[in-house]
Amino acid sequence: MHPWGGTIRIMRRWGLAIALLAWMLQHPAAAEDESTPQVAADVTAKERDKAIKKAFAYLDDELWKMQAGGSPRKHYAWGVAGWAYLIAEDRGDGKKLPSRKKQIDRIWAELSRYAEEVARLYERDDKKRKKAEKKKRPGGLHPGMPDRMGMRTAQYTWTLSQAAHFFSEAAARGKKKSAAKKELRSIVRVLEASQQEDGGWGHDDASRPGMGLPPIQIPKPGGGSQGYPGTLLAASHCALAGLGQAHRILGNKKSKAADRATAFFAKTQNGDGTFPYDPSQKHGGRGGAMGGDIEVARTGGAVFALHCAGAKPGDPVVEKAIAAIDKNPEAMSEGHGSASMALQYSALACRVRGDAAWKRFRGIFFRRILDHQQEDGNFNCCCKHTSPGVTCDTKKLPGMRMSGYVEQQRVYVTAIYTLILLLDRTTVKNTPPLVPKADAVVTGK
Repeated sequence: MHPWGGTIRIMRRWGLAIALLAWMLQHPAAAEDESTPQVAADVTAKERDKAIKKAFAYLDDELWKMQAGGSPRKHYAWGVAGWAYLIAEDRGDGKKLPSRKKQIDRIWAELSRYAEEVARLYERDDKKRKKAEKKKRPGGLHPGMPDRMGMRTAQYTWTLSQAAHFFSEAAARGKKKSAAKKELRSIVRVLEASQQEDGGWGHDDASRPGMGLPPIQIPKPGGGSQGYPGTLLAASHCALAGLGQAHRILGNKKSKAADRATAFFAKTQNGDGTFPYDPSQKHGGRGGAMGGDIEVARTGGAVFALHCAGAKPGDPVVEKAIAAIDKNPEAMSEGHGSASMALQYSALACRVRGDAAWKRFRGIFFRRILDHQQEDGNFNCCCKHTSPGVTCDTKKLPGMRMSGYVEQQRVYVTAIYTLILLLDRTTVKNTPPLVPKADAVVTGK
């Protein structure tokens, strides 16, 4: 099936996905676990590299069997896997891993096609709006009649954020630098255009009819209903991290969009330093409908995104967020929507923070990650499901009947965990350390 085909069928799947999110919104999270982290037995460099090689053998084949459906999971996994393939080329602290040039080239072509397609949809929508403005017709689309062509690429915030990491990493390594910058300009075009009025991002562009998910009502925690949030903190940290990386590689020292997003994070930060599901659920520190461990898990992404956007060491929003994570580090794996994505961004945040943060991260999570690898190389989600709001990526959601759902989720999780394991061998080149003179990386040797 073409990844953007079958609009009606995809819309039904979107409706199910949003309904499931709404169901989880009604279940309050458990209180924070402030116990001492349980550091597992150390993982050696040999064990780590063996797990990476098994995962690569699995991904080489399974990445290309993924179905798009109504989810950004497929292209997201491609972006993460591509980033992992790129940094795997370093010798790092171990023996050189096998080259994945053919896989990188294929991922490049697919993500390029996707990014340019979404950028063209925005260009077409801009022309439509200008034409409508001249005729004094607001919007250019009849109320209730979304542009079905634009619907093909809904939920593109997540995918383009990973594509930005892939292309910026390639450019930082001198791989087809001009071509990578061309793709980054397309991604910047969309991410800046899809930024919402408050400075954050949602799944896609809620301010333009036809440029993503249709308006929908969802239940409110505690009763009643509300419109689906136009901005989500997880989508916002994905978008800002990708945007920040792109601007750095393109040499853009100033970005109004990044400045607005930085202000958005400062404005929405909870009193305890964590970040809520959406701005309406901000709280003073006692926890909200989606509080507890899942807010700690979400906060790693905010730290990484603000760093990518140029936050200076000692930034009060970042420091407060780091303190919240360090108070409950085991919660980094307990995300809502996708526990694995929360762990991915938490790992990236710990990696740029330096030796001490990375050493603790790997001590808590590496053995657990390896224990969740299957014989064929894939990984099951390693979250502990510490609260009802935690979304384990390799377990079926309530009411989910989609054939092959868990199997495809394993491909997505495997791409993420492989990237995390590779961060222990070497460093990403598209992101400078949070502290200019960070200590050497602690590895499993």
